[in-house]
Amino acid sequence: MRKLLITLGIALAALIIAACSSGDSDSSVSTTNDGEEQAPVLRIDETFTIEQFEAAGFKLNQEFDTDTVPLATNVYYGFADRRDIEIRKYASHADAMSAGVESALSVLGRSPASNSGGGIITSNNNRTSYHAYLVAGNVVMLCQTDISACENLVKNTISGG
Repeated sequence: MRKLLITLGIALAALIIAACSSGDSDSSVSTTNDGEEQAPVLRIDETFTIEQFEAAGFKLNQEFDTDTVPLATNVYYGFADRRDIEIRKYASHADAMSAGVESALSVLGRSPASNSGGGIITSNNNRTSYHAYLVAGNVVMLCQTDISACENLVKNTISGG
C-alpha cells in the first residue's frame, strides 16, 4: 500500500510539473533517478514509434513479450550511446504516467544477479539493470546508468505525432 501511495504521489507530482512547465519540453528534473528522485517528463503531447527512436540512434536488439508489463503495447530492448535502454511503449501518455511509471519504479536498482529476476536478460544471456528512467509522450524509457542516453534519443527524434 505504501509503495502504491508513493507511486501515485510521484505520478501526481510529474503531472503538476508538466502542467506548470514554462513550455521548455526538453528540460529535465534530474540526471539520475535511482531511488526517490522524480523522473523527467518530456514532450507529453507526442506519440512516439520505435522507428523514430531507431532514426535517432537507438539500436534495437529485440522485442519482449508485454505480459509482465501492465498496459504496455510493446517492450523493446537495445542500446544507444553504449548504454542499455528498454523502451516501453503505451497507448497514451496517461498510461505511461500511471502503469508505466509504476512498472519502471518496480525494476529500478534491482541487482542484475538478484534472485528476484531484477533487470532483463539480453540476447547473449547477460542480465542488465536500470538505475534511471524518463517518460516521453507515450513511452517510458529505462536507462542503464543515468538518463543522458535516453534524453539524447528523445531530443534527436523528429516529431511524428
